[in-house]
Amino acid sequence: MDGLGPNGRSAIDCAVILRDNPAMTNPSHAFLRHLGAVLSLPGLRFNDDSVCCLAAPGEVELQMEWVAQAARLILLSPLGTLSGEAEQTRMLLSANFLFAGTRGETLSVDPESDRIFLCAGIDLAEVSVDHAIVIVERFIDTARQWRKALAENATPVLPAHLTASLRV
Repeated sequence: MDGLGPNGRSAIDCAVILRDNPAMTNPSHAFLRHLGAVLSLPGLRFNDDSVCCLAAPGEVELQMEWVAQAARLILLSPLGTLSGEAEQTRMLLSANFLFAGTRGETLSVDPESDRIFLCAGIDLAEVSVDHAIVIVERFIDTARQWRKALAENATPVLPAHLTASLRV
């Protein structure tokens, strides 16, 4: 486990979270109920900060944050620490270019900790719960591959995935 996430919570603090937050809207509740059923975690909930984290030993950490005003679910996964080597920075930036190496997600660095994160957002009002689950599964797979590649000082080979069409 990589330790603390960007909000200062450990994976243990948020592993199977906690209690309902009445401020949540239906899309987030429906999504977490469905995700909980898929994962056999029927009590899966956002905490009072609208955050839910999932982690298993040896696996990637998934932090989900519900932004109610935007009806948007933010996904974060810590991948490692920035080495400071120019080649690693170039690899990360190249992967972000037109999402060529991230399948539509974004690689970023927390400026306070130099931790590398994979990030994505899901507009839950725009997609079905089933489609949101597919997006989360793809996100976890991408995070798993990037975490392994960074540990091995390599670039992951991800299957091509067209995420959006460009309009000129």
